[in-house]
Amino acid sequence: MKHLKIMHIIILSVSCLYLTNCKNFNSVSMKPFDGYRLIATKKEIIQTLEDKCVYNISFTKGETVADVGAANGSIEAMLSMFHDSLTFYIQDIDTSVCNQKTINKVVKSYQDLNGKPFTNKFIVIKGADNGTNLPDNTFDKILMLWTYEYFKNPKGIMTDLRLKLKPDGIMYIINPAIDIETGKVMNAEHGWNASPIERQISDIIECGFELIRLSRNYESRERPYIMIFKKKNP
Repeated sequence: MKHLKIMHIIILSVSCLYLTNCKNFNSVSMKPFDGYRLIATKKEIIQTLEDKCVYNISFTKGETVADVGAANGSIEAMLSMFHDSLTFYIQDIDTSVCNQKTINKVVKSYQDLNGKPFTNKFIVIKGADNGTNLPDNTFDKILMLWTYEYFKNPKGIMTDLRLKLKPDGIMYIINPAIDIETGKVMNAEHGWNASPIERQISDIIECGFELIRLSRNYESRERPYIMIFKKKNP
């Protein structure tokens, strides 16, 4: 994920926001099926986490993290090979893939590959179209990877998520721009809400968030946008 192009844009009445690369992060299913497969080598795991722009997010021991639209929790299991003492809430509306039995299997697979037990906790949450069912005022970080465009009611979910973050919590929304199968720009046929990036940002801001960083990973085939938000001050 080196050499990401830096750019800046004007969002609403906000002045200029400078875009940074992924290496500078400090702080029915929602996903396509190929996101569920188990990976057999550590090298490929690192590449997958880099492609998803989560490998270089900084996690601190003791943090509580939610992944909205997490499917079978494979991202959290892979992250657990590199981060300790976290509590992951694995949330999805599709209980055929997001259930304790499946997640235990995924976690065990990556734990065996890791060669030592994970110290993280994994909690399963069934979501809904209009709400996440996550506990309020709980999360240091909320992840949303390849998920936003599948929401039927994105503003309802965003309004709900604002209640879930701690006052100083951070939300990472990472969306693909290119269909990996066709190489074409994503459009409405790929989901319920494949709206332009400017519209996504403005809608999220309207729900009580502030955009603090925006970047794009040009090395991933899907060229995802990485949006980082915090709660807007009252």
